[in-house]
Amino acid sequence: MKNIRLKVLSLLLILSGIASADVPKYVFYFIGDGMGIGQVQALRTYYKNIQDSVSALPHFYETPVSGFITTFSANDDITDSAAAGTALACGAKTRNGMIGMDADTLTLTSIAKKMKAAGRGVAIMSSVCLDDATPAAFYATRPSRHHYYQIARQGAESGFDFMAGAYFRDPYGVRSGTPGNVFAEYEAAGYTIVRGREGYEQAVIDKAQRVLWLDSDTTTENRIGYAIDGDNGDMTLPQMVRSGIDFLYKKYPKGFFMMAEGGAIDHMGHGNDPSGVLRETIEFDAAVREAIEFYKKHPRETLIVITADHETGGMSVGTIDSRHKVNMHYLPYATVSKGQFGEDVRVLLSHRGKDVTWSEVASLMADKLGLGTHIPMTAGEEGHLMMVLQEILDERSKVQETLYASYDELTKEVYKIYSAKLGLGWTTVHHTGSPVPLFVMGAGADSFDNKGWLDNTDIPRIMARLCRLGWH
Repeated sequence: MKNIRLKVLSLLLILSGIASADVPKYVFYFIGDGMGIGQVQALRTYYKNIQDSVSALPHFYETPVSGFITTFSANDDITDSAAAGTALACGAKTRNGMIGMDADTLTLTSIAKKMKAAGRGVAIMSSVCLDDATPAAFYATRPSRHHYYQIARQGAESGFDFMAGAYFRDPYGVRSGTPGNVFAEYEAAGYTIVRGREGYEQAVIDKAQRVLWLDSDTTTENRIGYAIDGDNGDMTLPQMVRSGIDFLYKKYPKGFFMMAEGGAIDHMGHGNDPSGVLRETIEFDAAVREAIEFYKKHPRETLIVITADHETGGMSVGTIDSRHKVNMHYLPYATVSKGQFGEDVRVLLSHRGKDVTWSEVASLMADKLGLGTHIPMTAGEEGHLMMVLQEILDERSKVQETLYASYDELTKEVYKIYSAKLGLGWTTVHHTGSPVPLFVMGAGADSFDNKGWLDNTDIPRIMARLCRLGWH
């Protein structure tokens, strides 16, 4: 009988050890804004082509658990980032445009706030503005995502430990009509404010109680700078993740929670910019790699969840015209975003006016995209673009308006041809209702494997259950 009791006690101790190993101490939550199945598959195809190997995969694919999640909001089959961000942060559906509250305007508690209340460190970061919809859903509660000043203030009130991103859209309350200074509020809340990579001095950070890290460029408030344009050497999402890990790991023996958003994937999707989408997704994948490297050192204590809030652009790998052919080897010839190309067109037209020639435009396309040189064009395609140029010169052209930018007719048509050459298609410049991918690895990963589809509201609830935080 004594031997049986000892065996039972030993078994209970073993099971207890297994159970404790399944409680994630370090939780990484990666959200690729606008990153649907098409974007992820395009990245996989790109890696396979440039490395000439079917085994060349994004870091997402290192995860043992994967699936899909639905994204609809409380009032629409197609969500916006506010409702989707709220679902991913707070585990409840809400109406499009609302942050951190349910469809009946009742306040919700995010998984980040629950982690903080449990004594863990919390980091929120994004490649776009910190008061944008997705990051805001983790710390703010507002009936409208456009209440930027109030949202930024709630960031200061959150007491989260490490916050990083581009900037704030209304830091002095000008747009809201309630003048103030959110930076003063962050400082009063114990935040050390640093700007850009140069301002991020480790000696200063080590002494900081909390950190607010913003880009040094306040003129491009929407993002830290698009990866393809090469102007984001100041701050990058992988750097934010790496710095956030270093800051939180030293300060919080109970562990930490980190949400990192690849926000500019969405911007590029709205613009139907294929090379821009791929470069931003590569950047996002590099940020995931930072967490995986941390996981390798703490495999029994680390959970990594990678997903998206919605899909943007209706991106597909393959089009009617391309059939089975995709030309990913054309992508490296693109050196600018669609927005920057449009700006280059604007500068050319402003300098040359009605004297601009087709050869000047053709030279610009060749230099920035490889179109007409590395990427062959037909006489019909060139003729079409010549006609569009003439319409612009005759002031008969239209402007393409998207959520974050507007494009002249020539830029729009150039990128339509460019996408077709790559074999990548688009159905819209808005969001779609398509499901988005889910990738999970680490402690408790099997809890996300339900052999079917999950809803976006399930993700933070599963996290909370794994971390024994309870739920509202």
